[in-house]
Amino acid sequence: MASEPPLSSVNVVLVMAYGSLVFVLLFIFMKRQIMRFAMKSRRGPHAPIGHNAPKELKQLIEAKLCQVQRIHFEPRLLSPDDDRLTSASCDYKYRMRALDAIRDTDFPFRELGGASTAVTGKRFRTWLLQLRTSHCLFQNSQSSLIDTVLEGYNKARHGSEAFGEAEFVKYQEALNELASL
Repeated sequence: MASEPPLSSVNVVLVMAYGSLVFVLLFIFMKRQIMRFAMKSRRGPHAPIGHNAPKELKQLIEAKLCQVQRIHFEPRLLSPDDDRLTSASCDYKYRMRALDAIRDTDFPFRELGGASTAVTGKRFRTWLLQLRTSHCLFQNSQSSLIDTVLEGYNKARHGSEAFGEAEFVKYQEALNELASL
């Protein structure tokens, strides 16, 4: 062991660079493993709403979230000052006017046992069907009027055939007559 050559500065720098590279790679690997196990321990990457809340607050949160499903809002499709009303006649305008006509008529939903939110959509159709099957308020002669309103409503909202001015006028007359009853 006579004399060993001293380490060159290049070798020292390379050893330090490789050491720091290994340290950074191990750090990244360990951090990923810790996060992976932390996410596995829960039911998912996100905690449920009100996870660590007191029982009363959690029940209140769940009750409010259930109320959100009962919110229904259908906006007016055509406002009275809409530019589309003055342009050329198209089927879609009469369809929109037919659906807005329900809002414009004064149906006494509360007095007839329906909800005031039953203005349009599936609730209105269900309300008309219940009205047709109830024998206490309307006679069989008015059931044809309800059928006319139902047919016009279905054509306006879901129908694929043409819904023009003639169909709209017929539907509007039946709807106004039903509202007056």
